[in-house]
Amino acid sequence: MKSNFSKGLLMTALITGSVMWGGTNVFAEELQEYTLDQMVVTATRTEMKIIDVPASVEVVTAKDIEKSGATYIDDALKKVTGIAVSRTGGLANSKSVVTMRGVKSGSDVLVLVDGQPMVNAYSGTVNWNDIPVESIEKIEVVKGPGSAIYGSNAMAGVINITTKDSEKMHAKTSLTYGTNHTWIKKVNVGDKVGKFGYDLYYQGTDSHTYSDMATASLKSGSGTPNGEGYKVLPNSKGNGLQAIVGKKGNKIWDEDNYKGKLTYKFDDSKTLSVGYMKTKNEYSYDYSSHENWLGKTGTIFTPDGKKFSVLKSTFDGAPGGVDERIYTVGYSDKDAKLHVNAGLTDNRSWNGGVYSGGTSKSDLSQYDSKRYTLGVVKEAQLGDNDNAVFGVQYQHDIMDKVKLKKTDFKTISQAGAGKTDMYGIFFQDEHKFSDKVSLIGALRYDHWTVKDGHAYDINGIDDRPGSRSDSAVSPKLALNYKFDDTQSAYVSWGKAFSAPSLYDMFSGTVNGSATGTAASNKNVVIANPSLKPQIITTTEAGYKKNIGEKTTVQMAVFHNKIKNINYQASTGNYQNLPDNDNLNGDGTSPYQEKQLTSEGEGKTIGFEIGVTHQFDDKLSAYVNATIQNPQITKGANVDENDKIVRMTPKRLLNVGVDYVDNKFSAELAGNYYSKKFGQANNCDTITGVPGAYDPVFLVNFTSKYNFDKHHGLEFSVFNLLDREYYNYSLGQGRNFLLTYSYTF
Repeated sequence: MKSNFSKGLLMTALITGSVMWGGTNVFAEELQEYTLDQMVVTATRTEMKIIDVPASVEVVTAKDIEKSGATYIDDALKKVTGIAVSRTGGLANSKSVVTMRGVKSGSDVLVLVDGQPMVNAYSGTVNWNDIPVESIEKIEVVKGPGSAIYGSNAMAGVINITTKDSEKMHAKTSLTYGTNHTWIKKVNVGDKVGKFGYDLYYQGTDSHTYSDMATASLKSGSGTPNGEGYKVLPNSKGNGLQAIVGKKGNKIWDEDNYKGKLTYKFDDSKTLSVGYMKTKNEYSYDYSSHENWLGKTGTIFTPDGKKFSVLKSTFDGAPGGVDERIYTVGYSDKDAKLHVNAGLTDNRSWNGGVYSGGTSKSDLSQYDSKRYTLGVVKEAQLGDNDNAVFGVQYQHDIMDKVKLKKTDFKTISQAGAGKTDMYGIFFQDEHKFSDKVSLIGALRYDHWTVKDGHAYDINGIDDRPGSRSDSAVSPKLALNYKFDDTQSAYVSWGKAFSAPSLYDMFSGTVNGSATGTAASNKNVVIANPSLKPQIITTTEAGYKKNIGEKTTVQMAVFHNKIKNINYQASTGNYQNLPDNDNLNGDGTSPYQEKQLTSEGEGKTIGFEIGVTHQFDDKLSAYVNATIQNPQITKGANVDENDKIVRMTPKRLLNVGVDYVDNKFSAELAGNYYSKKFGQANNCDTITGVPGAYDPVFLVNFTSKYNFDKHHGLEFSVFNLLDREYYNYSLGQGRNFLLTYSYTF
């Protein structure tokens, strides 16, 4: 029945197709072209064709984003080779996990928007909701070590987002309705008047997202069986049981995104731009929508000598929110080949407090961070065969965290603060031996100072370590051989680094809940201000080929070796902290003490291949696959040796078919990633249960239709086959979005 329904839904979607952008010829104006002749700048900070770049490079255009029905940036990255995107919580999970070649985004993959890092200074994460996708001109994805010209965080690569500059008047509005009472409102307007241009975007989202499973840990206990309707499943580690007792209340999501960009062209060469992006969201849980399968709360005894507790808070969750702003300033002089960028990423977030049910509450955590940047890049011709790039960069990070006890929301239980100053300078030269052979060499030096550190832990210890300094040298060599205008091959070697985040150095945490009498799931993580920078050394070889005018092939084999990986290691001590489980009988429970260390090592051997083909002026397709083995060779604990790196799949597959006609377009896309592990020792082997990271193949469909130059519809179905899977939490089932748009 489900299979027939899925087929019927697909046919309905194909017949109902629709568009977010008005204009009769919006799709016919520029046909999709898969070619290696696209110009990119991210890989070398100079404008080059992809076929000439000695690196694995892919471009996601504005038209790609439009066809895919992407709501946020990470959605637009799903078709890129070697990238795995995980957004379990629907629209509300703004910090979804994105991995590239076995390495996570944010702290180890540099994400830029108009030259400014999107990575916040506190945790090293990226808020993928920050930028309305309609404002994006293109996304350049460069895989491989990028620290030689970008500095810290570019260990595995760089994702560079460029936003649009108006060339003519545009004004559009749209209204979207979707699953889980989702409403999305969008307005954008822009124009170019003489030398002055402006672009303004707004996106507002209201959604109930979805209900996650409500679970309770089983403990040993005897009593008269007194409940039914629950399900008993193993936990993901297979060392305990959990009771599935219902569904939590819907997560209520309210978000507003604003983006503005002003440009002034002094002449055909010189341009000044100023940008502003703001994201503000709040979430809470609608307790009234919960499902309690037992119909009661209290202690439940099972027939086989177990017990578990069902509380009102079991079906509820703590609220939270984010207020993030990104400021950018850019100056470009094409004739002088000079680029100047400055910016600020300002993040304020919070979670905890009083639950929506009204009777439960948790400690209130508040986080503030700022990242200031300034960079200057100058390109210069040093001779007939040498094109050089010089650059300097400054970055200043600030972090301040405070956790207030739930008893009064005034008493501090944990706190952390710190600052870093980072200076970088680099030089790169491209030497052309001939029209076919070129060599690019780059070298960068970074120096940073950590100061004003402050770590106040749960035991009341106020640790204020002195300032310290560290540095990194990042070299890179890459040789490109161009057989002809249709094919090339390259080899490259490079080193990159990621400086420790302020969060890791100065923010301790208390996590977990007990299972029976064990404290293995309860831990206190102690901050470590002495962490070393992570270092990656990568060797890579690749091949690119245009086959005729319709087919493009890119492939690469790579080897990564990483040292100084930050891992949590047990100190062998336990802290007896106040806890509801009361395992000690005195109101406290034992928490295992852990601390971040820089003793880990790892390696990845991988192969990736991508093929795109244009059948005709309407139909095209793509397929890409990645096989990799992101392995821990030396973990913080012995049982982590030779295990797979957390949150990284070993196999990835992306496949899609695009159809573009005069008024109608459609895209059918599938994304597969293999089993992931949430634990460093890979003990979470059980799948299909809360807490697991399941392998899954997800299919999405988007169709668009323009009635005329003003009116359009778009219909998108995500998880078309309604796959049930867990990515720690329950993944979102089949869901849809229907959009009406009006273009003025």
